Amino acid sequence: MKKKIFFLCMLISEIIFPSNLLEKANDHKKQEQFNQAIACYQQVITQQPHDTAAYFNLGCSFLNIGKFDEAIDAFQHIINHSPHAYSARYNMAYTLKTAGRLNEAIDLYKKIIADNPTYDSAQLALGFAYLIQGNFAHGWKQHKRYLKQSGKNGDALRTLLHTSSIAGKTILLRPEGGLGDTLMFIRYAQKLKNLGATIIACVQRPLIPLLSRCSYIDLLLPTNTAHNLLSYDAQATLMSLPAIFYDDEKTLPHDIPYIYPDPTLVNLWKQKIANDNNVKIGICWQADIHNDSSRLSIARRGMPLAKFFQLKNISGITFYSLQKHTGVEQLDNIPKDFPLHFFQNDFDKSHGSFMDTAAIMQHMDVIITVDTAIAHLAGALGRTVWLLLPYTTDWRWIHNRTDSPWYPTMHIFKQSAPFDWDSVMEQVHEKLQ
Repeated sequence: MKKKIFFLCMLISEIIFPSNLLEKANDHKKQEQFNQAIACYQQVITQQPHDTAAYFNLGCSFLNIGKFDEAIDAFQHIINHSPHAYSARYNMAYTLKTAGRLNEAIDLYKKIIADNPTYDSAQLALGFAYLIQGNFAHGWKQHKRYLKQSGKNGDALRTLLHTSSIAGKTILLRPEGGLGDTLMFIRYAQKLKNLGATIIACVQRPLIPLLSRCSYIDLLLPTNTAHNLLSYDAQATLMSLPAIFYDDEKTLPHDIPYIYPDPTLVNLWKQKIANDNNVKIGICWQADIHNDSSRLSIARRGMPLAKFFQLKNISGITFYSLQKHTGVEQLDNIPKDFPLHFFQNDFDKSHGSFMDTAAIMQHMDVIITVDTAIAHLAGALGRTVWLLLPYTTDWRWIHNRTDSPWYPTMHIFKQSAPFDWDSVMEQVHEKLQ
C-alpha cells in the first residue's frame, strides 16, 4: 500500500512539475533573471517538447540577453509546427532587426504583412526597419499607416504644404515622446517659420525657459494648455514632422545651432571655471530609467559611471558631470584620482531646466553622453558630442554609422557586442588621446 501511495505521489509530482516550472520560469523572466528563466524553460521543453508558450518565452529571454541565434531557433521551432504563428514570426523578424540583419528582417516583415495585412505591429516595425537602414523614402511611406491610425498624420498641414501656401498660416506643434525628442524635433518649428508660418509650440513645461529663446516660435505654451482654446490652421506632433515633410538626409533641417543658451549664463559659467586650463569634458551616463524599463535589456541606454574611470590616466582633462536625477547616486563612489567636478543642487533649478547645462556646454571641449536629452541638447547647440550607444538602438541612429544626419557635430560610439561598454570606452580612450 505504501509503495502504491509513493508511486501515485511521484506520478502526481511529474504531472504537476512542468506547470510549476513554467510558472517559475515566467517569474524569473518577469524579474529579468533571464539566464535562470532560460534554464527553466529548457527543462519544461525537455518534458513537454511541444509547449509553444515555453518556446516563445525562451526565445524572448534569449533575445533580451543578445543570444540572437538561440532566440531565432526557438521562434523557428514554433513556426515549423504552426506556419501562421504570427507572434513567433514577428518576434523572429524583430530578433533579426535587433541583430542588425536588416534585409532579412525586412523580408520577413513583408511576408507577414502579405499573409496578414492587418498585423499592425509588423506594419509599424517594417517602417522603422527601413529608417534604421537609412532608407527614408520607404520608411516614411510605410510609417504613414501608423500616423493615420493614431491621428498623427497632420492631414491639414500636409494639404497646406503640398497644395497651398503655408505663408501666413498658424501651425500648432505638440510634443510626442520625451524631452530629448522635443529638443531633437523642435527644429521643424524653424523650418515651418522659414516658410512663412506663425508657430504655436506646446512643449513639456521643463523646456519652456530654454525654448523661450528660440525666435522662430511665436507662442510657447506648456503642454497642459487647452488646445481647443487656441486658433490655428493646422497641427502636428513634433515627431511626425519628418514624415510629413518626407525628409531625407539632404532635406531634413540642418540649421545648427537651433537652440541657444542665455549669454548671461554663458558668461557666468565662463567666470566660474576660468581657472580650469584643462581640456573640459561634460559627461552623462544614465538615461531616464523609467523610459528605459520598457526596452530590451540589450537596448538599455544607461551605463555605470565607473566605466568612465578608465579615462583617468589621460592627463590634462577635467570631467564635468551633466547627469541629473537617476544615476547621480553613483557620484558617491568616485575614486580620488578621477578628476570629476559636479555642481550644487541649484544647478538648472533657479534659472530653469537645462539653462545652466546649455550655458556650460559652451565651455566644454567635448560632451560624452549616452542616448538621452543631454545628447540632443549638445547636438542642437552645435557642440562637439560623442554619443555612446548600446548594441540595439533607436531608429534615428542609422545602423553602422558613426555620424548622424541629424547632428553634424556628433560622433557615435556603439557597442560591438551586447552589454559591451568596455569596448566602447576603449574607443573613446583612444580618440581622446
